[in-house]
Amino acid sequence: MCDYTGRMTETSENTPLSGRTVLVTGGAHRVGGAISRHLGALGARVHVAYHGSAAAAHELVAALPHGGWAHAADLESADGPERLLAACTRAGGEVNAGPPDAVVHAAASFLNKKVADTTAADWDRVFALNTRAFFLLARELAALHGVGDGGDRAGRAGGEGAAGERDLSLVAIADSGALELWTGYAAHCVSKAALLPLVQVLAKALAPAVRVNAVIPGPVLPEPGASGEQVAAMAGRTLLGRVGEADDVARAVAYLLTNRFCTATLLEVNGGAHLWRGNLGRDPE
Repeated sequence: MCDYTGRMTETSENTPLSGRTVLVTGGAHRVGGAISRHLGALGARVHVAYHGSAAAAHELVAALPHGGWAHAADLESADGPERLLAACTRAGGEVNAGPPDAVVHAAASFLNKKVADTTAADWDRVFALNTRAFFLLARELAALHGVGDGGDRAGRAGGEGAAGERDLSLVAIADSGALELWTGYAAHCVSKAALLPLVQVLAKALAPAVRVNAVIPGPVLPEPGASGEQVAAMAGRTLLGRVGEADDVARAVAYLLTNRFCTATLLEVNGGAHLWRGNLGRDPE
């Protein structure tokens, strides 16, 4: 399911992503929504993939200044990433865009369960969305652009540089839980921890044709219903004395998409909270 809104601003002073087409999974709300809006403001056409947020996705797409599409997707299923990229490619054909040239994987399961209560099915669902989906999205994006292992592009003369070619890029949205390992979020933390070497393996396997990076947010955008005390505790874990905003993550994503000398980069966006790592008296509740 998709739709396209062909809105275009006549003038723009800052469009470093002009001409780019980006897929943002989980792109309808919260951090993913901020990423979709920010990339759109920078000139990109944005494919917004959603699971249960149809109204928010369509509303966001309607407001994108350079056009976009909304897609329903089930990325926990084994064929979900392939079907999503196929839908993006068909939709992109409406404006001769073809497949996306970049993917930002912001969709995630943030399962909060004690170890004793976490089932095998819980574990599999979390890993399917948080980790496996990113691998499959990367594999399919490379295949759609004719890129094989070793970063060879089909039809490219041997030794030809990447200058002037389409800048293919993936960004995974990880989580500081991958490094802090909160016991109440075992499946989430381990799946996000696995995402980090996966990013680097893919960066090696698909270089030089495809760049693969990750953003690791720290205390950003508290969950709805978080108490004042919880927000204050999050802020106290940073050097800046405040929690971050979704736009802080979005700007980091834009940086990695536009800096063509960045690959295998794991970029922490946490207000300096990593300097307190290991000194916490207890895990976040």
